[in-house]
Amino acid sequence: MLWARLLARIYEVLPLLCPACGGEMRIISFITLPSTVERILLHLDLPHRPPRVSPARDPPQAEFHFDQTPAFDHTAPEAVPEFKFDQSSPHDWEA
Repeated sequence: MLWARLLARIYEVLPLLCPACGGEMRIISFITLPSTVERILLHLDLPHRPPRVSPARDPPQAEFHFDQTPAFDHTAPEAVPEFKFDQSSPHDWEA
């Protein structure tokens, strides 16, 4: 029943409660035979074939026209800070 709790967390629907009356449902069988599943889906007028696989396409990044120029010059030297560093040793500090 772990799968039921997982579905409830994801879809916020309890899969083992009847949507019409709210009563508790139970699983009576699992249908795994493809021909049986297809007949049931055809009877319910639901799609019984998987959708076609579309061909792959290029990534959409080119459509966004991103500016690829760097924001700063990598070859320029770093700017010198405007404040002084105290590089004396702690022994030289006054108490």
